[in-house]
Amino acid sequence: MMKALFYCNNPFFLAHGGTQTLLESLMREIAAWGVEVEPLRWWDTGQTGDIIHFMNRPTDSLVKAAHNKGFKTVMTENIDHTASRGMLELWLRKFALQCDRMLGGPLAFRTSMNVYQHLDALVYVVELEREVAQYLYNIPPARSHVIPHGLEEDALTDLAKPEPEGDYLISIASIVRRKNNVLLARAARIAQVPIVFLGKPFSESDPYFQEFKRLVDDRFVRYPGFVSREEKHRLLRGARGFALLSHFESGCISVYEASAAGLPLLLPNLPWAVRVYQQALQKEFLPIKSAQFLATKLRTFYEKAHRRPGHIFPVPSWREVARRYVEIYDAVLNKKSNPISVVAKHLTSKIQSTV
Repeated sequence: MMKALFYCNNPFFLAHGGTQTLLESLMREIAAWGVEVEPLRWWDTGQTGDIIHFMNRPTDSLVKAAHNKGFKTVMTENIDHTASRGMLELWLRKFALQCDRMLGGPLAFRTSMNVYQHLDALVYVVELEREVAQYLYNIPPARSHVIPHGLEEDALTDLAKPEPEGDYLISIASIVRRKNNVLLARAARIAQVPIVFLGKPFSESDPYFQEFKRLVDDRFVRYPGFVSREEKHRLLRGARGFALLSHFESGCISVYEASAAGLPLLLPNLPWAVRVYQQALQKEFLPIKSAQFLATKLRTFYEKAHRRPGHIFPVPSWREVARRYVEIYDAVLNKKSNPISVVAKHLTSKIQSTV
């Protein structure tokens, strides 16, 4: 039996969110496929295994040390902030990295940019992020993969159940600045469109969260807080549509939940949304401008939005997601050819022809 050790340098008690859900889901479901899984215990000098699975970019020295000990290395990386930059910004960043290499690579050394060439497999949640990583960091195409997020099988079943339609949209996200909750709440009050906000802040004392709470009026800005999974599913089923105006996301599990519930999507016209959810059946992309500007668009969306049967875009189960990771584990351990890799080349040609 193969054994995978999971390494994450992001303490979840400091910042909850999608990485926590991804890691916990993978460890649970990969184990269901017969792979032994453990968190990497930094204090345990006797811990053994076959694969170290890093959540986000590790240091180059850490990967080399793992290889020296006989481990294969797999990384799941989120570069949502970088991938949401415009074409010119990406070109400038690539130019800066090229200049750094000409100077001997001091920046690449400090930021572990060279690690991409040493990892045995690299996984991205969406194709956009793999393409950007290919363009900026020259990741090895044959070792790169795209595996989306998923939902629990019982959640997929529960979200598909019928529910009387309510009078509200729903927005599910941590209450933090990059999610733009305050802007959406202001637009809701101006448009007089009821929105139920679900989520919690990283800290109750965060000034941004306090600003958001001052907008809660229980009429157009409704905030029941961080509710149970059962209540969240009920509120999703009863909503008319889903709204999220984040500056950047990597897949975004709440968008997957909205899709599984059959909710039309209202998202920003930023790369993380437009490039990833362009094929969704019912969606609208808005420029992030003033609350007054957004209010008109929000009202129009609300008036025509209604829950539909079936998914807005395909949503797999975490069990299926885990199966694809197990395929990668098996491939790197047995030196098989890449079972599900697609060469990432589209963004490079697009940027070169655009800038």
